[in-house]
Amino acid sequence: MSLKAILFDLDNTLIDFMYFKKETAKAAAKAMVQKGLPATESKIYKRIFEIYDEYGIEYQKTFYQVIKPYNLEVGRAERIQQAAIVAYLKRKFEVLRTYPSVKPILKKLKKKYTLAIVTDAPRNKAWQRLVICGMDDIFEVVVTTDDAGQKKPHRAPFEMALKKLKIKPSEALFVGDNVDRDMLGAKALGMKTCLAEYGAERTKARKAKTDYKIREFRRILKVIG
Repeated sequence: MSLKAILFDLDNTLIDFMYFKKETAKAAAKAMVQKGLPATESKIYKRIFEIYDEYGIEYQKTFYQVIKPYNLEVGRAERIQQAAIVAYLKRKFEVLRTYPSVKPILKKLKKKYTLAIVTDAPRNKAWQRLVICGMDDIFEVVVTTDDAGQKKPHRAPFEMALKKLKIKPSEALFVGDNVDRDMLGAKALGMKTCLAEYGAERTKARKAKTDYKIREFRRILKVIG
């Protein structure tokens, strides 16, 4: 493989995103119950993920949608919502983290290859997560959905990254957790692909059309061998 650059998805590939979303949902649900929402923590937690499934996991009005059906007095509803937001943010800073070995391995890879991010996260959220996890100075290029104007598997995010890196698709390896978005999108442009099976929670039952698969991030070193 004539490799010059390695491009990564961010959430569920470098960052343990679903652990963070589950933990923050638990914290928000607990706060809502403590402030008087007439529901159980388990019911609220389930509803949070139903809303994520319907509107997307980056949806910014999730807690409002949880509270709205209870038709509470406006001040009481706002108190519960703000308590949930505060609990979410507090827990976020406690649990948002990379998978094991990610940072030291990225620093090792950086000595030989150009590294980049192509993510469907909004620009502000992607950079916030990179800063929190101490990875904001590792990547030469970071392309978010706001930058490209399209989400993967559309060609635009991949093409923008390759253009900024000034390399051909055949000179790049893309590492991601989602078969439909990451693997198919990158392969359509002629990039080599590597499925991060450890993060592929929602796609693990699908047959992956990919060049490589890794069950731990550190296995990336064997892929580039």
